[in-house]
Amino acid sequence: MSTRPFTYFAGAALLLALGACASPEQKTAAQAMTGNTQFAADWSEHSKPLFNQGPGINPGTTSWRVPSILPRGYYRVIQRVNGKPVIVDGYRFEIDSNVMKEIHLMLPVTYTSVEALDEKYIVDGKGLAQ
Repeated sequence: MSTRPFTYFAGAALLLALGACASPEQKTAAQAMTGNTQFAADWSEHSKPLFNQGPGINPGTTSWRVPSILPRGYYRVIQRVNGKPVIVDGYRFEIDSNVMKEIHLMLPVTYTSVEALDEKYIVDGKGLAQ
């Protein structure tokens, strides 16, 4: 009986263990969301869900595909927490004139049911849309 299959299995297990140890530290969902942002009155009508594409390219991430029906503009990623929208801090993207481009976002696995919202529906502290 050959020990070659066992050697491959042991090598793969070692690589997985090292990869998990070497991954960058991820923020938790609560740490990465900002909760003091205000939204325009009709923001909910203009948010579009992102599509969950399964595990991301890095450990602890999920791949989310941006829908191709979004018009040009700058978008922020939001998540509803207890029915209220909360911006997922640090995650934004732009839809430019290239309508055939696929956009995938890699978010920590702690985020579920995320949506894209045009920045013009996010109000700054002075009551002005961004």
